[in-house]
Amino acid sequence: PDPRSKSRYETEPRFYSAHDYEALLLTPGLTGLRLGEFLALRRSDFDGSVLRFRFSAHEGELVESSDQKNHERAVPVPPSLAQLLETQPTRLGTDLLFPTPTGKMWRERNFYRDVWVPAQVATGLDPTPHEFRHSYVSHLRAAGIDDADLAKVAGHTVETMIAVYTHALERSHDAIRQVIG
Repeated sequence: PDPRSKSRYETEPRFYSAHDYEALLLTPGLTGLRLGEFLALRRSDFDGSVLRFRFSAHEGELVESSDQKNHERAVPVPPSLAQLLETQPTRLGTDLLFPTPTGKMWRERNFYRDVWVPAQVATGLDPTPHEFRHSYVSHLRAAGIDDADLAKVAGHTVETMIAVYTHALERSHDAIRQVIG
């Protein structure tokens, strides 16, 4: 098979159980974090209910916040994910929350190759971590979460959050019909 296609995972399966990466795979959807942010997390960044961090990862190196991306913030963690994070085994020689099997920080291409794409193949779903971020912001905004609080959690200004990350969920069709009559 074409080495660039997902069909190669059918002939060359990865040898990690889904349980090994469950918390890693759920983190973008349940926290709205950017890929580099959750790959750079340290065990000490999680206090049981909140992730507090200052850095992002890019190609296995730490990157500090910028004017466009605020990596220094606190993000609430739902109880289901908190339980998974608390029960993750500690890996010797690293303080990373989600280390590679060798204890290092994931590089983006290796994360996609070894974790994300095999999960896509196994589930038949094709989202990206960043699509989960957009979904996170859109659904929380639609649920009535305060724009300023949500923007702070997402690491953006209110204007950027509304313009870039909020998408129509088409939940208002019945309400529109009622108002119009």
